Amino acid sequence: MALPLMLSGCSVEVNLDTLLTPPKLSAQQEQIYQALKDTTGSEIQLKYPKRGNYLSAFIVADIDGDSGDEAIVFYEKSGLPSQDAGLRINVLDCIDGEWRSICDRNAEGSEIEKVVLSPLGGNDRMNVIVGYSTANQSEKYISVYSYSDGYLDQTFSHSYALFDVADTGSGENNPDLILLGAGTSAESPAYAAVYRLAEDGRYHEFKYNFRDSYTDYNQLIYGTLPDGKVALYVDAATGTASLQTEILCMEDTQLSNMLERCSHVASDTVRRAGLVCMDIDGDKIPEVPVQNVFLGYENSDESEQIRQTRWLMLREPRFCTEHYSYYSANNGYVFILPEEWENHVTVVNDTTAGELRFVAYDGAWEDQMQVLLRVYIAYDEADLNEHLSAGYHLIRTKGTASYLVKSETGQELSQNIGNIIPCFRFLD
Repeated sequence: MALPLMLSGCSVEVNLDTLLTPPKLSAQQEQIYQALKDTTGSEIQLKYPKRGNYLSAFIVADIDGDSGDEAIVFYEKSGLPSQDAGLRINVLDCIDGEWRSICDRNAEGSEIEKVVLSPLGGNDRMNVIVGYSTANQSEKYISVYSYSDGYLDQTFSHSYALFDVADTGSGENNPDLILLGAGTSAESPAYAAVYRLAEDGRYHEFKYNFRDSYTDYNQLIYGTLPDGKVALYVDAATGTASLQTEILCMEDTQLSNMLERCSHVASDTVRRAGLVCMDIDGDKIPEVPVQNVFLGYENSDESEQIRQTRWLMLREPRFCTEHYSYYSANNGYVFILPEEWENHVTVVNDTTAGELRFVAYDGAWEDQMQVLLRVYIAYDEADLNEHLSAGYHLIRTKGTASYLVKSETGQELSQNIGNIIPCFRFLD
């Protein structure tokens, strides 16, 4: 069996390319693999985390504070009845230059979602934090382990829908464990919880129950509010085609809902799926995207409408629009409208020319509105050169796509190209 690892002494370096075509094991690689087989038997199947910073079945780090590395291995035994072939964890140590199995125990699920190694809260011990799922991902469980004296001790276990480890602004040097839970009933609502590990080894829970019954979450990100507090931005699924955002903040001994503090609720942020919160302007404060139609499309059929994306920012005690933009998910960019264009400019999709046009709008839809900006994507060299000759500027290339813009001058709302280019944000 080929093992996708690169070992040097007692350290492991993972090359993800080898997951597809693993190389022949070196003598050093065979040592750690043989040590595992000496304990487990040869009929094993390695298991890999699906996401996160650790994507190997072997994770090597100092998890007991002795300045030497240990190897954490996830595996299943092959050829056994299903009740005996569950996911397991083995810890190996490098002793006198040789890997030796020290500890072997059962795991909590059948698949590994993510692994994080980190201290937590006010406790400096290294924790092995593992998110598990069942084979069909219908249930997820998180376990936190502490390793010492050759034993991997489970110190925390809980169901979850999404988890992360991050600084919530506690003032401690270490981050906290954050869980988002799905709502299963009125008695078990969807929630967010922060778990802080104290010096004495106890976990302190700070929990907030959401008003809406979320069953899934798209993402969890963080940002510093204008007053310096760390906020948690939770993009929660409200159905198969929409998202809305909750904004929470740790204050003293509780999680507070920042939207409610500003006389808003999460349903004020409902938009189509895929429009996630992000720091669109690079100020380290995430914005929440919501949509309405561009000027002039208010009475158009829905299939003909072009939507404008507003980016909302929390400035307590207000939740206000920070930017207006055109968001092209298909083409992977956001164009933030210059302030002078807000409420004075709309968008026309010229399918004949194959370009998007930003035009001046004074309340009357006309065939010949003043064009302020043209956006075109060329996919071959001849098309690119033709548009460059016509005064377009190349602002980005990705694969075969060349993104070109042309700013029309000489009009009241005209912007020079130097002002236009910084308004583009590319999403990948």
